[in-house]
Amino acid sequence: MKISLAATNPCHVFPLAVELARSNALGTYYSGYPAWKLGSDAQPLRIRAHSLRTNIVYGLLKYAPEKLRPSSRRLFVWQDAGFDRWTGAHLEPCDFIHGLPGQCLHTFRAARRRGIRTVLNHATGPVRTWVKIMEPEYARVGLKLEAVCPYDAAYFAREDEEYALADFHCAASTVVRDQLIAIGIARDRIWLVPYGADARVFHPAKETPPPAGLRIVFAGQVGLRKGLKTLLDALTLAARVDWRVDFYGAVLGEARRDLDEYRGKSPLNFHGAVAQAALADGFREGSVLVLPSLEEGFGLVVPQALNCGLPVIVSDSVGGKDFVRHRENGSVFPARDVEALAAELAWWAEKSHRVTENFGWSGPAQTLITHSQSALA
Repeated sequence: MKISLAATNPCHVFPLAVELARSNALGTYYSGYPAWKLGSDAQPLRIRAHSLRTNIVYGLLKYAPEKLRPSSRRLFVWQDAGFDRWTGAHLEPCDFIHGLPGQCLHTFRAARRRGIRTVLNHATGPVRTWVKIMEPEYARVGLKLEAVCPYDAAYFAREDEEYALADFHCAASTVVRDQLIAIGIARDRIWLVPYGADARVFHPAKETPPPAGLRIVFAGQVGLRKGLKTLLDALTLAARVDWRVDFYGAVLGEARRDLDEYRGKSPLNFHGAVAQAALADGFREGSVLVLPSLEEGFGLVVPQALNCGLPVIVSDSVGGKDFVRHRENGSVFPARDVEALAAELAWWAEKSHRVTENFGWSGPAQTLITHSQSALA
């Protein structure tokens, strides 16, 4: 049995491909990312790379002034469409091909012609669900959702066809699974395959004293989807000067209003986007990770933080909640519930607690192999 995977960027797909290769279950890994940038883990993999558009997109994002280039989301749509056409034209024999929504229409068409089973691999839920969740949040800060994302009638038509061409759906979490079921996907066509973390990078500290006060870590883009306002309001409600927040991730323009209106006593520290090693250090130095997202299909930072010994507080809209045992290795609170988040922060502030977890990628890979074998039986 051979399972092939295609993705413009490594995201969760590349480490999954590495583990499949170790089990001799990987067919081909189709990459929109330059093969040489994938590192030494890529050496045993069969890789077909087509990175022209990816290089152009990241070059424009890095060097072109924002006013002189298309929006990042539109650039990524253009990137994904080109990669999809190339993959469909170069698809090699295998038993299954995994594609990501928005970048596998031509790939799946080619697979169907060749008798290859198709798996739509979801890091997040359906885009229409995302729009329904986020539209009121953008309206709250005076933004129109269509001004910041490219999801139009053409995109939804493409997504609908990708769904129609999918034999199976691979969901990262029960959050994504339940959203797929809600739009009519049969439960028996959905494979639940969570994500892991690289233990070479994300691992506990050797013996370090707990930080003074409560050091809250926020990891990811600082924007509306991540539930920034919920966190800021909870900090304002708590009014604790001995708490602080370390933000690791780019601050989006859409977050400026909420940040400017923050009146809490806890200081906010912004580190910007950092390498994974620096993020792991931040986890090891923190007291608790907070991920209060309004919409989050999984949240790779959850197993990453847990592997570093850091408890996690997540909203019930975060797929990574599947890993959380309430008030043992973290907490789960209702999304947007400011008082509930403040209460969980106060509870963990009294604990100075480290957790012992080990969420790697071998388990998810074996789960995927088991699902795939069952589908072939």
